Amino acid sequence: MGKKVVLGMSGGIDSSFAAYLLKKEGYDVTGFTLKLWDDGSRCCDLTDIDRARAFCHFLGIPHYVIDLRKEFRSMVVDYFMDEYLNGRTPNPCVVCNKEIKFSYLCSRLKMLGYDLLATGHYSKIVREKDRCFLAKAKDWKKSQEYFLARIDQSILPCVLFPLADRTKEEVKETARRIDFQFRQDESQEICFIRPGQSYHDFIIKNRTGQADYSGAIVNRENEKLGRHDCYFKYTVGQRQGLGLSDTTPYYVAGINSREKQVIVGKKKDVYRGDFIVDKVLWYTEEARPEMFLKVKIRYNHPEAEAVVLNQEKDRARVHFQEPQFAVTPGQLAVFYKGNVVMGSGWIQEIL
Repeated sequence: MGKKVVLGMSGGIDSSFAAYLLKKEGYDVTGFTLKLWDDGSRCCDLTDIDRARAFCHFLGIPHYVIDLRKEFRSMVVDYFMDEYLNGRTPNPCVVCNKEIKFSYLCSRLKMLGYDLLATGHYSKIVREKDRCFLAKAKDWKKSQEYFLARIDQSILPCVLFPLADRTKEEVKETARRIDFQFRQDESQEICFIRPGQSYHDFIIKNRTGQADYSGAIVNRENEKLGRHDCYFKYTVGQRQGLGLSDTTPYYVAGINSREKQVIVGKKKDVYRGDFIVDKVLWYTEEARPEMFLKVKIRYNHPEAEAVVLNQEKDRARVHFQEPQFAVTPGQLAVFYKGNVVMGSGWIQEIL
């Protein structure tokens, strides 16, 4: 019997196919689906749980459901709402991966007698000497190492990514030859938001009271240009929905949550070269005071050349060689050397 593996399963094709590969390679696999949310969830509703269970039965492996709704609410959903209310743009998938999917399951591996944790993420583990690093998967277009960059390095040695060396198309093509009807659609970005529901409506619904979130739309000189009905409907770089007319369009350049102001400027005003990150997590053995790396400021943003200047405690200053569009407080900045993740930090302040 091979090593015992806990596999996180969402009911989708990627995690299901990961189960197929692990069993084929001789691992002793048990599927786990995390029940995280009720209303509107797209990754753990009853249909997805049933699909994950059905595929496990198809393979002849055990399947269990773990109820983590309370933990998910406090660690992920409350964080999501707090960040928007504070004028920042959160990244709940990053927090969920760290606090729920990996930290929780890994903490129980040995207790339950398992050796390894696997998921259907497109990412890779690179082992160098006595250290493990996250790296991009073979399929760069689908690679999800950005969303995993807050996972503690101590966890990485017990993690498997079965899809690391496969493309999405290869997975689909092989899956078509298996006598099972996989769910082919992609999970939506924020799993606890109902289809058709806006983020700000979700926050208003799930926060008590009917506060007035309206305020002024101002330029960088604090001159009033218009009004909005909810300041956390907007995020840095947004162009649509401002209701302002001019010869050239306006973009959101910042949010002042205290004054409920949306600050706008022209496109050139949204390009910034310097920012501060906090809660910096380094995977390198020794982070030097000055490091020349590539930095990605959101998942769909190509990484760009930058200097990372380590400051006191867990803070650093990032200086791009060329200013980048819409550096956004609340988002994660991930640092790369080639395809390998060197570290990450939360964008705190734009300079």
